[in-house]
Amino acid sequence: MYEQEYIQVLWVENDPKIISAYPREAEMFANLQLTPVSSWEEAKSLLEKEYNKWQAIILDAKCQYAKNDADLAARFLSRVFPELERYANRKGRTIPWYVLSGEGEEDIRELIPITRLDWDADWDEKVNRPFYSKNGKVIWGDSERYERRVLFERIRTYVIHYDYEFRLKNDICSDVFSVLRGLFDVGLDPMIEGFLVSLLEPIYFNTATAEDYNHLYIDFRKSLEIIFRNMVSNGILPPIVLSKSKNKDEVNLSWSSKFLGSEPPKNIKEAKDDDRKFWGQVKRNIATPLLPRQLAEWLRSAVFQVGGAAHTSEMEEQKCMNLEKYLEHVNQSPYMLRSLTFGLCDLIIWYNNFLKENIDKDTKSLNLWTLTKQENSVKQ
Repeated sequence: MYEQEYIQVLWVENDPKIISAYPREAEMFANLQLTPVSSWEEAKSLLEKEYNKWQAIILDAKCQYAKNDADLAARFLSRVFPELERYANRKGRTIPWYVLSGEGEEDIRELIPITRLDWDADWDEKVNRPFYSKNGKVIWGDSERYERRVLFERIRTYVIHYDYEFRLKNDICSDVFSVLRGLFDVGLDPMIEGFLVSLLEPIYFNTATAEDYNHLYIDFRKSLEIIFRNMVSNGILPPIVLSKSKNKDEVNLSWSSKFLGSEPPKNIKEAKDDDRKFWGQVKRNIATPLLPRQLAEWLRSAVFQVGGAAHTSEMEEQKCMNLEKYLEHVNQSPYMLRSLTFGLCDLIIWYNNFLKENIDKDTKSLNLWTLTKQENSVKQ
């Protein structure tokens, strides 16, 4: 899918002639969509609004930092590079940047950081300079080519082969991330997107050791908590699955799983402590569980794996699997978490379909549950 979509490039350039000519070249040679802005202040505005949209940034060395500034490479580049680094630290992702300039090498070489750029390392090895010339040519393979066209193709190559997050969202798991974007409209916390990327990327691209990947069980748990909080806000789960702790709502994963996928006990008085405590407070207004059986069984197992009894009864906590001891039995393998991650993708798709099929567009109400006691929260 990514091969058919335009790669989004933020382009800081203020020469009208170049702005009118280069976008067609970039589109034709490399399927790039160049979005020109005439100053870095304009670029910052777009980065603040939609940072994750951009796959690359192209900088003209001799450009304006602010709209009314003079075109000075020293003023422009010396301020832009530190800000790019701050953006990467704050947003948690580095956008590959490139310098495309009509300036001579002696004018700007010292202004460009000498730190090796992972996204452009082999260019540095071949030509030993960290920027591209607008009108210069270079021997590339068996032919002479404009450096700017080499740059356009290099950006495409990097995005397609090395920008793993982009490939996950736009090709490999595009259906899941498309659904997530739709769920943001009904209040789903966008943080889940980052957790899902961190869980999926090592599966497809082998970017983490098994030991490091197993540290991501917490990301999986947080993803479930985000989904269940959103289910409460959309009237799918009853509010008793939330409890206040240090001014923050904690989510009882075990109770959420029971409501979505389990049958209530026939005799509440004879039920296990945790079942009796939960089903004694809420009545589900539909006869069958919300989740398909396969997802219901998966969710019950998933909650067990990640410590689903946290914030519930001590009895359930004692039954909960000790993850560290389990991993010792399987040589710290990552396969259990990988399987849980794929189940999470199905849960997200199911949730989106359930909302579309069941939410009343006028009342926004599902009427799925009735509280049978006065208390609306879990007592600690």
